Amino acid sequence: MSNVPGMMSSGSEPDARGVNVDEKKRKRMISNRESARRSRMKKQKLLEDLVTEVASLKVQIHNNTNKYEALMQKIVVLESENNALKVQQMELAQYLKNLQLMQTQMELLEFNLMNQPGRTLCDIIVDINEPPKVQSWQCHGSNQPAIMAFTEMLNY
Repeated sequence: MSNVPGMMSSGSEPDARGVNVDEKKRKRMISNRESARRSRMKKQKLLEDLVTEVASLKVQIHNNTNKYEALMQKIVVLESENNALKVQQMELAQYLKNLQLMQTQMELLEFNLMNQPGRTLCDIIVDINEPPKVQSWQCHGSNQPAIMAFTEMLNY
């Protein structure tokens, strides 16, 4: 039976199929190796890109830290200037109040001067600067007569 030509050809077919299977297996292995190589290269490229991005971000962090420190110094200076301006504002507000009080007093002096013919501004200023005269019948520091103060003391 082995001399039958049909059998011989069928016996060589499994060898051809084995070669085809081996060839497919070899091509698949080559393809898998190439795919693995591409995958490794892709991974390496991704890693290099990430390392570059990390370096870039570190530079940005350093720059932003410097900017932050500079801005914080400016804030300290501006807060100090702001506090000084607030103190100056309070001083100027008090100065303005004093000026307004002086203006009111001057207007009263002018009014009194106009209503007292024969008196000069100097006369009025002298009257203002002199301490009030206490009569012998008045208690020190009050306008009540001494007798009324004595009477009030007895009523206690």
